[in-house]
Amino acid sequence: MLDVRRVLSFSILSAFFLLLTGCAFGTRQPTLTYPPKAESGETGVAHAASAPAAKPVTIVLRKFTDQRSDRKVVGTVRNGFGMKTADVVPTNDVADWVTEAIRSELQSSGYTVLDGAAETDPGSAVVSGEILNVYCDMYLSYTGQVSLLARVSRGEKELFNRHYAGEGSTGLAWAGTADSYNQSLALALAEALHKFVPELNQQLAME
Repeated sequence: MLDVRRVLSFSILSAFFLLLTGCAFGTRQPTLTYPPKAESGETGVAHAASAPAAKPVTIVLRKFTDQRSDRKVVGTVRNGFGMKTADVVPTNDVADWVTEAIRSELQSSGYTVLDGAAETDPGSAVVSGEILNVYCDMYLSYTGQVSLLARVSRGEKELFNRHYAGEGSTGLAWAGTADSYNQSLALALAEALHKFVPELNQQLAME
């Protein structure tokens, strides 16, 4: 019985590695989206989310600048032996993706969000920053990582300047699909922003 289990385990593992190897070639080109999709299995009647209470502070959101060393690539494709075989190159702009995700989270928190080029009054808070890392590696599973430096100022005063990072994964890397890279990175970005927005709320409430 033990030998049968070993043979079965070896066969499953071999098939898994063959699948990874067979799917490892060719550049993946995901379109980065936000928010991340709901986890599979979350079904049933959707209840309308209550609208957040409008906050008295207007946010002026400036486009985050992309400071990554390689601004074209957001991930790596590997074969069953862990060797890199291709890149993950998004079809859309990473800085736009991050900035619009921040806009979405701020609006969901009740803020009125204006474009960074808009005229501002002294009471507005300005959100800006840099993108330090957006990358999803894969081998047996996906590992998406996002890292940002966020700045918040009001008038001539800088309120804070902090680093935020998040990780996300869609689990086992069965086929190295573009959608799996997108979802892993969206989850990582969501984790980072869910740290940033509460701290922003707290800071502005004290002003």
